[in-house]
Amino acid sequence: MKRRIFMWTGRVCLPLMAVVAAATTVLNYYAVHNFHTIDKHLVFRERILHGFATTDVVPAYPIPPTFPMWGYGFVLLLSTNKLLLIVLQFAVALGSAWYFLRVVDESGLVDEWGRFWLRAFMICCLPWYAYHSIDWSQSLATSFLVLSVSLLIRAVRHEPIAWRYLGASAICLGINLNFASDLYLLPVALAVTYWWCAGLSRLSFTHAAAWLVVVIATLIPWMVYSWRATGAPLVKSTNQGHVLLIGLGQDPRHRFATTYSDDDPFMYRILRQRLGDDFARRFYASCSYEADRVLRPAFVQMIRQQPYDYLDLIRLKLGQILTGDIGTYAGEFDQGGNEGRFGVGNRVRNRLQRYSVEEGRCLQLGTTVFGAIAVWAGVAARKRAWLLVMVTIAYQYLSCSVAALQPQYVSNLILFQLLVCAHGVGVLCSWWTRQRSERLLSPRRLASR
Repeated sequence: MKRRIFMWTGRVCLPLMAVVAAATTVLNYYAVHNFHTIDKHLVFRERILHGFATTDVVPAYPIPPTFPMWGYGFVLLLSTNKLLLIVLQFAVALGSAWYFLRVVDESGLVDEWGRFWLRAFMICCLPWYAYHSIDWSQSLATSFLVLSVSLLIRAVRHEPIAWRYLGASAICLGINLNFASDLYLLPVALAVTYWWCAGLSRLSFTHAAAWLVVVIATLIPWMVYSWRATGAPLVKSTNQGHVLLIGLGQDPRHRFATTYSDDDPFMYRILRQRLGDDFARRFYASCSYEADRVLRPAFVQMIRQQPYDYLDLIRLKLGQILTGDIGTYAGEFDQGGNEGRFGVGNRVRNRLQRYSVEEGRCLQLGTTVFGAIAVWAGVAARKRAWLLVMVTIAYQYLSCSVAALQPQYVSNLILFQLLVCAHGVGVLCSWWTRQRSERLLSPRRLASR
């Protein structure tokens, strides 16, 4: 009976995920997601159509030429239709989820119970579907991150080395970085982890270095474009100083001079003092190359003056993630234009929203609880590929704790977190099954029969 259930779950997983994806698209179709509007990427679409222009090609929306990253602008060349974009995002997301499942099965990271629970969790994880149901760059960026880590797991387990997996992993991560630059230091962490997983030999170091070189090579077109725009080749967008400064404004004890706002008065006072009033009045001035060169040193100066306060703020933010307090992006099923749409009443929508919020929080808390088991599997049980997953999670946790923290910023980890939770629950189920079998086969139980 157990085998049949496991086989059935494996067969229906992807079709059921597709059904849930379609339903979520309908229920969350009118989400506003003010935290990440598509307008900036539409401007980049126009820049590309104008021969990669670095000037203001949309006077009504004159964002700096190096913010945000340009990846989604290329996608918008295919279509600007919202429904088609969401369908594309879900197609890529489901494809990356399918490949992720395949690699997990082949790599032996989890046992049969873990594989069952991973599929069950993926079918039921409403925050994952909500995350991909809005038209934004992070959906495709996350799918390519999942593909990259999956390919890297396959490469580290393949002997002799399969360069096609290693190269494809590097290209996928490079594509991710062309969509969003918040993971721009992750390639270094993954390269070091790959080297360790592959045995710390000179040959594995060469493989890790080659992988890292290919990742960097995918950013060369952006570096050329940013050099034309600013006079300096960049590997990321130019809003880092902006994000770091307003991230200090998330301190609940208000120990820093900033506020968590894109229009933070302290930040713009620095821009007026250093770059002049005319510059500070520009649209998205704080996300420009010139502003970034001013705001990053200002951030460093602030944390030098208050190092212990800053470390305590990192501790507080990290605690919010580890305890599940911050949660994930949960959709906007009962908000704004979604209310009462498509014949689904607010009573149902309210329940879905509450379920999605609580599921995101439980997912993060479960990752904390079961993370130790995953690390143990990677170190003591010699399943070193686990470390590639855990390093990715740890990087994003620390990145959000150091800079700005919002539910949507950690939602790119959902599939990895589901794997950690499924592994933990699977270990408990396997232990319980063994204990039950031992009790049934004990001499006393047999004698009583």
